Amino acid sequence: MSTSLFELISDNIQTNDMLPEGFRLSGDTLTQSQEKVRLVDGALDGMYLFHNLPGNSEIEGLIEIINEASQHDFDAADYDLHDFFSDKDCRMLPLVEKIEQWVNDNTDTIDAEALFEFAANIIVKTGNPECLKFALVLLEMMDTDDNDAVKDVVRTLARSDELTLFSIFVAETWKDSTEAILDFAKHTRGWGRIHAVEHIDATSGKVKDWLFHEGVKNTIGAAYSARTVAEKICLGKVFANPAFNSDDYLLARPIMEGLLNEGSLQGISSMKDRSEIIGGYLKQSENRAHTPETVATLLDIRDYLSNNIFAESGKLSDSLEKLLNSDSIKASVQQFIAEKKGFRLACRMGIDCRDEIISAMSEDFAAHASLVDILPKDTDTLGKLFAIYREKLPLQMMASGPKDNLGIGEEYRPYHQLSFLVQNLADTAGEGEDFIIYSLNCPVNANRQMALSTLEEWLKDDYVPSTAVKNAVWKLKEQEPAEDIRNLLEKIKI
Repeated sequence: MSTSLFELISDNIQTNDMLPEGFRLSGDTLTQSQEKVRLVDGALDGMYLFHNLPGNSEIEGLIEIINEASQHDFDAADYDLHDFFSDKDCRMLPLVEKIEQWVNDNTDTIDAEALFEFAANIIVKTGNPECLKFALVLLEMMDTDDNDAVKDVVRTLARSDELTLFSIFVAETWKDSTEAILDFAKHTRGWGRIHAVEHIDATSGKVKDWLFHEGVKNTIGAAYSARTVAEKICLGKVFANPAFNSDDYLLARPIMEGLLNEGSLQGISSMKDRSEIIGGYLKQSENRAHTPETVATLLDIRDYLSNNIFAESGKLSDSLEKLLNSDSIKASVQQFIAEKKGFRLACRMGIDCRDEIISAMSEDFAAHASLVDILPKDTDTLGKLFAIYREKLPLQMMASGPKDNLGIGEEYRPYHQLSFLVQNLADTAGEGEDFIIYSLNCPVNANRQMALSTLEEWLKDDYVPSTAVKNAVWKLKEQEPAEDIRNLLEKIKI
């Protein structure tokens, strides 16, 4: 008999009462329609809730299973349940509300004791996470608060990010629900913590304090919990607290950063007190010792204010510019540059540090090669940059001929560094032709793709290719093994 999910989780819980980092349930938790992308536990349910991932909607099969269990035909119910969720695209979460509604409307036909026995058996024996979620939904609709055995199992299952949300559904019916969900939050790292933060009742100072310290610290992204945390702790009022100190300022920064990250989530723009929050954070930013991260957050606020106009945005912008131009922050940024860790900040602030970047790149190429994109593209700077690349990369060896090679692995880092350079030459037609030629002869697909894309941009600027470039393109047309790159080659008319 195969190991159940409950046993798998129990066997892997560490002395810190958490599962190991990177722990995953079996591959059966992943839908096969997701282009074989390996997802972390809880990702599909998280995407359903936060990103409108489509879900299944038919519950007739589950209704039949409930009826079979109510009639004590547990074998048939077990078989049909596992058959129902044998389709990897079939998920429990989209069906929760419909099943709950059906059960509430049909309590007179359901044998609650039999259904409880069936669900309690499933949660400790099944190896299918969706079947387990279904059983937890059934238990959510029953009184389990006095059943210590069930509560212990639910607490164990909650350690898995795949199952935390459904464990929360059950725990919300307990008298000690707040303590239970806080415990779930403390002992998960990913989607489980996000769900726990979303569901926890934050009426106590203990919970609010934990949310402020840990609420956005998850392995998925601070943006998923930032607005919830900010609302539950009343972040604007936290900034106004006279006891707010430098340690609190560092803790508040990830919350602010999460609120500003609104790529596909509702963040600070959806908050009625956003002016109070931003203003409070700016006020607390005065007279603080700054790190590269805190300055970066201030610059992110500047970007936000420049793209969002509201009642107080102009006043806030003025306060922010005064702060960014203060002697203390300018001195901090200069110190970051001296420590070779503030180059991008300096660029965003309009501080010219090209000589320092070139020097850092020459001293430690591996650490600073990615700064190509923020260097100005004047002839003098490009000349110095090209000299470093010619010195640091084994270009002749790298140009060993085209192959259908994805270049995955640390040994391909030089190829990625070359590709990044070539990418950033797209608006400097004719500069660095030798890097184009080397790239066209690299075995890694991305190098040839980027060289052709850059060359295509150059040709739009009336660039006249040299004989060497022409020969490299013609030769590649004869040798290129990858179909998609052959299609790119067709666009290069030389």
